[in-house]
Amino acid sequence: MNDTVSLLNEIYLGPAWHGPSVKEALDGVNAATASKKLADDRNSIRELVLHLAHGRHLLIERVKNASIAPFPRTIREPWWPIVGDTTETAWRNDLQLLDEYHRRLIDAVERATPEQLARIPNAGDQPIARQLLGLAVHDGYHAGQIKQLALHFANASP
Repeated sequence: MNDTVSLLNEIYLGPAWHGPSVKEALDGVNAATASKKLADDRNSIRELVLHLAHGRHLLIERVKNASIAPFPRTIREPWWPIVGDTTETAWRNDLQLLDEYHRRLIDAVERATPEQLARIPNAGDQPIARQLLGLAVHDGYHAGQIKQLALHFANASP
């Protein structure tokens, strides 16, 4: 499982060979930029951050095959937490929440048995080990979105 942990950390923490890691894409993004949207039906960087944290929450539960403390944000739809307070402090707290869930996921994966990682949670699902690789791909996708949004809003006229 060391390869999976290494890949999850590379794509989250960097440096990643493919482009910006999640953390690199978020570097320098402030609360105002994180809250902006291209359109009402698009996600903000802040929503993407909470989405990534929530995905980790779900995978921790799947790895452990047990519920953990509820995710600390209200969820709209199955995958999108609701952004509340839009202050700089709240934004920094959401970044810390994502870091915390990443650390907890890595810990759960490092402690998991081969049987836990081979488990298929529900009919039609992929084994947990495959879902973890999917999370890495998912992170890469959203890191690119975050970087593009950050660049767009940094270059946009006021």
